[in-house]
Amino acid sequence: MKKTLATFFLFVSIISLKAQVPDSVKSANTSTEPGIKTVVDYLLKNKELINIKLDTRFDYQGVFNEKETEQNSLVTQTLKIVADGQITPGIRYMLRQRLNRPQTTLARDNAGYATDFAYLEFDAGKRWTFRVGRQFVIFGTFEYNYNPADVYIPSMIYNDLESYATGLNVSYKVAKQVFNVQVVNSTAPQFADKNYSNKALAGLFLWEGDLFDGVVKTRYGAGLFQHDGSKYFGWYTLGNQLNINKFSTNLDWYIGTRTMDFNSVVPIYNEGDLREVRDQAASVYMKYDLGKFQPILRGTWSHRKDLQSGGSYSITGIQGGLEYYPFKGNPLLENLRLHAIYGYNNTDYSGDFKSLDSFDTNYVIVGMRWLFKIM
Repeated sequence: MKKTLATFFLFVSIISLKAQVPDSVKSANTSTEPGIKTVVDYLLKNKELINIKLDTRFDYQGVFNEKETEQNSLVTQTLKIVADGQITPGIRYMLRQRLNRPQTTLARDNAGYATDFAYLEFDAGKRWTFRVGRQFVIFGTFEYNYNPADVYIPSMIYNDLESYATGLNVSYKVAKQVFNVQVVNSTAPQFADKNYSNKALAGLFLWEGDLFDGVVKTRYGAGLFQHDGSKYFGWYTLGNQLNINKFSTNLDWYIGTRTMDFNSVVPIYNEGDLREVRDQAASVYMKYDLGKFQPILRGTWSHRKDLQSGGSYSITGIQGGLEYYPFKGNPLLENLRLHAIYGYNNTDYSGDFKSLDSFDTNYVIVGMRWLFKIM
């Protein structure tokens, strides 16, 4: 047990280029500090301890509205190192580090924006699992559960909610159903008041349902986010998935309240003026598996209302495209994907924002995604 735990911490140290290894590995090397080859040899002999993958997506992304070209770029959309493994039966870990995002230190949990996951999982019998560390915030819906590399033009809320936080998640499994309860920090300024930002917490619940042998799946969630000593913001999410042979469709819905700097999207307020808003979004996603080819179609609707005035705006969109897996069936290359997506969004203002002009936006995304195992 001590050796396997030491090997886990060895891996974490390798990531930061400060390797420390178990005594058994040190004794196999003539130097005081083991060489990389010795470390790699040890891990290769204990394959359950570590799996390392590189998650990549490279795109051409064009964004065009009625007046101008907003974007016309070749983009590294995803570049992440993913590592997971089993330290001992019933104890697992996962690390996911973004290589194309700055590691800015967060004031509260001492993690960085580039770190998605850094957690340990502990099984307590067959039904209970405890997850501790930086992890996914358990908002419901299937859109929110997808790897960001698999989402092309998301709903407004998907981009705005913080996806990762340090906390504790407890899950209970029974009859293919998983019930989760999670406690994380309530972040400022998104939820917590700036004067309460170092002590506000959030509690969330998520039901991951599996019904009729996987034909129907659910991701229903609810959460309360502390704003100050007496005020909480509620979030509620419904995700439904229907799987019939090679056809799959998701129907997702979000609604909740938070604070935001409205000037960033509606330039009629002073910059930094935080206001309470109610966000709501719905989306329908359909995919048909034709083997190497998978056509997709998606519709989205997002609405944001300023609760301190009568202003609001909505974004309605549709997108379609094709995913192509040229090496389907090849264990080394089967996750390599080519994709081509076209999307259209209409942004419409109402109430106090009605003086702002509505506009249309067109999106073109063509690229490649490949998640492959390094070790």
